Amino acid sequence: MTENTASCRGRMHSLALLGLAMVCAALLACQSGCRQESARPQAQAETEVEITRVVPTERQTAADSQRPEPPEAVKISDVQAADRPRIVMESVEHDFGEVGPDTSHKAEFRFSNAGTAPLRITQINSCCGVTTAGVRAGQVYAPGESGVLEINYRAGSQPGSMRRNLYIQSNDPAQSAVTLTVKATIAPRVRYEPTTLRLSLKRDNAGAGDITLTSLDGRPFAITGFRATANAIRADLDPKVEATEFVLKPIADTEKLQRNLRGQISIDLTHPECRNVRILYDVLPEFTVNPPTIMLFNLKAEEPVEREIWILSNYQDDFEIDSVSSQKGIVTLLGKTKIQNRYQLKLRITPPPAEGERAVLSDFVEVKIQDGPTLSIQCRGFY
Repeated sequence: MTENTASCRGRMHSLALLGLAMVCAALLACQSGCRQESARPQAQAETEVEITRVVPTERQTAADSQRPEPPEAVKISDVQAADRPRIVMESVEHDFGEVGPDTSHKAEFRFSNAGTAPLRITQINSCCGVTTAGVRAGQVYAPGESGVLEINYRAGSQPGSMRRNLYIQSNDPAQSAVTLTVKATIAPRVRYEPTTLRLSLKRDNAGAGDITLTSLDGRPFAITGFRATANAIRADLDPKVEATEFVLKPIADTEKLQRNLRGQISIDLTHPECRNVRILYDVLPEFTVNPPTIMLFNLKAEEPVEREIWILSNYQDDFEIDSVSSQKGIVTLLGKTKIQNRYQLKLRITPPPAEGERAVLSDFVEVKIQDGPTLSIQCRGFY
C-alpha cells in the first residue's frame, strides 16, 4: 500500500513537469507569431499609404477637375486696377508756326483723368520764354474730370527756329511726367538797315547815315518813338503817318557820343508783329589805352612794381599829355616818351599795407590830354 502510493506520486510529478514544459513551448511560439503578425500589417500599411500619395483615385481626379479657381486673386487684381489715376492729353505738341520777334502767343493743352482714382498734379515745369496758368501743383482732378494748361509764349528778338519742352508731373503710376512741346519759327516782319552803326567823332554827324525800315508782310505801320542811349542820337518823325517803308535821318550829338561810346537806338512801331527794333551803335574813341587795365599779382606791401602803358590817337592827330596821377596816390609817373601820335608812360605802383585776408589793391590812373578828355585807367592788384 505504501509502495504503490509512492510510485503513483512519482508518476504524477513527472507528468506535471512535462505539462509545464509544453505550456512554456506554446507560450514562446505564440509570442513569436504575434511579433510576425504585428510586423506584417505595419509594412503593408506603409506600402498602401505610399501608393495613395502617388496614384490618386478616380473619384479624387474627377473632383479636382471640377474644382473652380480661387475667387480671391481676381478680386485683388480688380481692386488694384480700380485704384489708379490716369492722365490723358488731347495733344502733347503745339506749333505756333511763323511768328514775329518780341511777340506774345497763347496756346492750351487739355487733359483728363481717365482713371478711377483722383489725379493729383505734383509739379509744373516751365522753361525760358514760356509761362503757364490754369493748372498748379497740388490741384486734384476726380475721375472723368478735365483740365486745361494755358501757355503764354514770348518770342525772342533773334530770327530762327524755337523749341521748348514743358513737363506735367502727377501721381499717375504709368507716367509720372508728361512732356509737352511748343515750337515756333521767329521771322522778321520789319527789315531795318543798317543793323548796327559805326560812328566816328571826326566825321560829319559822327558818320550816322539814314535808317530804313520796311514792312516785309505788306502791312503798313507808324513810328511812334525814337530813343538813344543818353539822348546821343535823335530823329524827327510823325507818329500819325503810316506806311510800309520809312527813311529816318538820325542826328548825332558828338559831345554826348564821346561820353557814351557804346549804346543803342530803340524805335517803337505800330506793326502788330513788330513793336520795336533796336540798333546798336559803336563809336571809335579818340584815344586807345593799351593795356586797358593794369593787373598785378603777388604784391608785397611797400615794395614798388613798374609797368608801361601806351596812349594812342585813333584819328592820327597830334596830342600832348598835361598830367598823370592816381586817385589814391598809389601810382606815380616815372617818365613818358612820345613817338609820333602815341605816348609811352612808365608807371610805379607802390602797394600799401594789406587789409584783410584777401587784400586787393584798387586805384585809377588819370591821364589828362591837353585840350582833350581825361582818360581813366583802372589799376587792380592782389597780394
